[in-house]
Amino acid sequence: MDSIDSQSYLMDSLILKIDDKSSYDFNYFDIGRIDGIEKLVVLNQINSSVDFYSLQDGNIEDRFDVPQDGPTPVRNTQGMLFYNQDSIFVFTSFLLSRFGLFDKNGEIRSLHRPIIETDNLRDKVINQASSPTLPTVYSNGKLFFSQLTLGNPAGNPKFSESHNPEFIYYLEKDSIAQVHHLKMPADYKGSTMPLSFSFHSKAMNDANEFVVSWFATDSLYVFDMDFNLKSKHLGKSGLSKGFEKTTYPLSQEEADRLTISQTHYPRLIYDPYRRLYYRFAYIGRPYDPNELIDYKSTQKNPFSIIVLDEDFIKLEEVVFPGSVYNLYHAFVAESGLYLPMANIFYVNLSEDEVKYEIFDFSSL
Repeated sequence: MDSIDSQSYLMDSLILKIDDKSSYDFNYFDIGRIDGIEKLVVLNQINSSVDFYSLQDGNIEDRFDVPQDGPTPVRNTQGMLFYNQDSIFVFTSFLLSRFGLFDKNGEIRSLHRPIIETDNLRDKVINQASSPTLPTVYSNGKLFFSQLTLGNPAGNPKFSESHNPEFIYYLEKDSIAQVHHLKMPADYKGSTMPLSFSFHSKAMNDANEFVVSWFATDSLYVFDMDFNLKSKHLGKSGLSKGFEKTTYPLSQEEADRLTISQTHYPRLIYDPYRRLYYRFAYIGRPYDPNELIDYKSTQKNPFSIIVLDEDFIKLEEVVFPGSVYNLYHAFVAESGLYLPMANIFYVNLSEDEVKYEIFDFSSL
């Protein structure tokens, strides 16, 4: 496979130390400034805490407990948002039954429980994500959530017409509004697909626009904050061979084959320091029916980072090996793009530390 040498963009590295109350598997995290200094802020589901890591030496510097008992418990946590050091949201899974707003010292500023006033049963069911791939965004008293489907995209060719991928939470009223006019791309209409292909990734740019990347379409979609479509841009991998369209119910084996063998786009990150977009593409590899497949099997695939400028002009596509990095745990900070060598299949994976390689694409 011809590729641009990723090591030519490697600027530095950082070793993050993992203590006995933590895990290398950072599913929910954010980057934020504490007293002006940039930190990696991690929702620690093992310890029920929020942990603050130094990006200078990789040490954990502070943590606060997320209460599990007493008068103000915040249980079953799934996702977080660091808005500033006085506003750290810790979200709960699925229905957001009770989520909290904390300051950097762990003091609870407010608790929230959604009031869903609707007769539409579909609108009462939410499955919020709040992950680095689908970050929740705060603006003017509103939280912009992405949600994952509870439906069956592999078996229902009309799935794409019914799924609402985004909803808005109004903090003052604790009310929720589904974004009914935002649907999956027209390319998906009438198709069945593997579950993961129904997902999307989003990033907010400096113009307060949402840029949305769907797993199984080559385009990027730019929306205003009311989710009205403003523009559409090609962000295709040069290693993509297109997507196989299926309209019949998929067996598990067929869904596995489509997921493993087709190049698709699991993540989009906006870099505000360099005003670049990084679109990640898992590169399809041959499907082996004897391989035991689960939701992490694509981490064996090589992947690329498609680097686009602020006008969505493709500058470069840089290829990385499979089974080494975990692209879902990557993040952007002042020094560059931090890519952790924390793949579940990495032969040198350690429970005591995570090595981040730091890449800088500003020379493109």
